[in-house]
Amino acid sequence: MSSIRSILVVEDDADIANLVRMNLEKEGYEVTWAPDGREGIQLFDQGAYDLVMLDLMLPHVDGMEVCRHIRNSERYVPVMMLTAKGEDANKVAGLEIGADDYITKPFSIAEVLARVKALGRRVEMLTGLAQEPGEKVLEFGDLRLEIDKRRVLRDDEDLKLTQKEFEILRILALTPGRPYSRRTLCERAGVESFDGTDRTIDTHIKRLRAKIESDRNRPTYVLTVWGFGYKFTDKFC
Repeated sequence: MSSIRSILVVEDDADIANLVRMNLEKEGYEVTWAPDGREGIQLFDQGAYDLVMLDLMLPHVDGMEVCRHIRNSERYVPVMMLTAKGEDANKVAGLEIGADDYITKPFSIAEVLARVKALGRRVEMLTGLAQEPGEKVLEFGDLRLEIDKRRVLRDDEDLKLTQKEFEILRILALTPGRPYSRRTLCERAGVESFDGTDRTIDTHIKRLRAKIESDRNRPTYVLTVWGFGYKFTDKFC
């Protein structure tokens, strides 16, 4: 069992919610169901959940507002959005406000279980990093990030990243598989736009890839999420 044990499913379609709950419980997870956004917020505040599976189109309080509430809480809980096919704008908006992953309806139960397990591995890695005393280190294949020293090595060679390049890589690598929009990366990494658009981040990513990737035209670490932004590979999770 991963670090995810207790899951809150906020979904107004009872058939979907029961199908998800039944199969998650078969895998040993504890599942609580909320049929609308208002009850989802109440249950989240009252419980100690390891994951929230959140439909966007909900009665009373929509999924976006529920996600904002979760992200404004003192504790970090991963959020997996459940979206209908064609809700691309909502997916982007949900990721912008802090959702960690999304899955599109109709979905297979096998995909749901795989996504939950992948999120669990990410949470385990982040929890271990936060609790480990001394120097914080992330390792992905031949790439090594020494967080406290703010340096990155590949095969023990210091890649000499700039502060902005390091910050972008640190943000991405701490949450493998999670897509970040260009705007979010700009804001979190302190990248100032020189052309009035969010595309400034593309220049930094290009320079970062030139240093960390064996082939910057076929990146294996920092991946493009087309029409949205970038993410760090989760193949090492």
